[in-house]
Amino acid sequence: MANTTLTLPILDLALADDPLQKPHLLVQLHDALFNIGFLYIKNHGVPDYIITNLVSMLPKLFDMPLKEKAALSKLNSPHFLGYSGYAEEVTLGQKDLREQFDFATELPVIWNPDGHTSQDCSELEAVRNKDFSRLYWRLRGPNQWPPESYVPGFRKALTEYHDALQELSYRFVHLIEEAFGIPTRTFDAFFNRDDTQFHVPPQHRIKLVKYPPCSRTDGIAHAQGVGAHKDSSGWLTFLLQVEQQEGLEVLSGTGKWIKAPPIPGTFVVNFGNAMEAATEGAVKATVHRVKARTSESSPRYSIPFFQGLPLDLTVSQIRSYIPEHVRSLRQSALNAESEKISSFLDPRWDTLGESQLRKWIRSHEEVGRKFYGDEVVDFYLN
Repeated sequence: MANTTLTLPILDLALADDPLQKPHLLVQLHDALFNIGFLYIKNHGVPDYIITNLVSMLPKLFDMPLKEKAALSKLNSPHFLGYSGYAEEVTLGQKDLREQFDFATELPVIWNPDGHTSQDCSELEAVRNKDFSRLYWRLRGPNQWPPESYVPGFRKALTEYHDALQELSYRFVHLIEEAFGIPTRTFDAFFNRDDTQFHVPPQHRIKLVKYPPCSRTDGIAHAQGVGAHKDSSGWLTFLLQVEQQEGLEVLSGTGKWIKAPPIPGTFVVNFGNAMEAATEGAVKATVHRVKARTSESSPRYSIPFFQGLPLDLTVSQIRSYIPEHVRSLRQSALNAESEKISSFLDPRWDTLGESQLRKWIRSHEEVGRKFYGDEVVDFYLN
């Protein structure tokens, strides 16, 4: 049962602009990083019209004819971008009772089985001397867009939302650096935002999710909107919960589920598996879930934005930027529910791209077998 007495902190980002109030904000953020792993942010700077424009299109997007949605299936995309129908995605071996569209930063294909540099990216210094035959580079590529005739203005609205959340994510990373007590812009190299230009720019991802009302008698044994998991698609997650439909729950350090209801004007922020791994467990990638909608008459919509990292970046490289005094804050105690969640790291690799490819194949095995083959899929499923 969810515990309704515990609440997640709400951080006011407007305090970052006030030299007298900013220290208080950083103390709150420090506590959320090392003790909670989840928080709300308000006064985040994303214009209301950008949020409203995208949200207003969700019903039309999901109400497209099934034929049109099927034409955008992830089965068309080696990048795992596109449409997933109801109960097509799997978490912890169980089907998630939702449907969704996955979009990402619009970027060209860079994977090449011969390992040569893609002509579309040849102007980037970062691509020189990189091996683009590695399979995880195939995750990077363009979106599948719905027909303009069905959802007029959708691509523009999604792109504006992506760009605004990307900038918010970069600003928030700078606050994390200050909460860590390390120089601001330490992590800019990860996002190709410094002078080194060492990494290929990362691809951020956005999910547009619909949780329709369902029945526990619909033939699916364990009704879950999304099963208990840690986010493995990025460095940070910024979640917009649309309207007032509840469902999100967060696992506390004591093993209790805490409700995280929608709060107008806020995003829910949590930290991904890569952050937890890079800090050796000091920063928490907190387990969370979404309860299935079993009685309500209206659907629940949500829009998570996952801040990406370069696919060839290794956990060891990230750790080299994080001082020991940060990593030493890790807590050894883990509750039993958290220990059920599969580990982000695997002794077979250190590269983030390998972990990402494993995550997508485990969630969408059919797509993995189509584009990557049975041998690769069986390797990542073991």
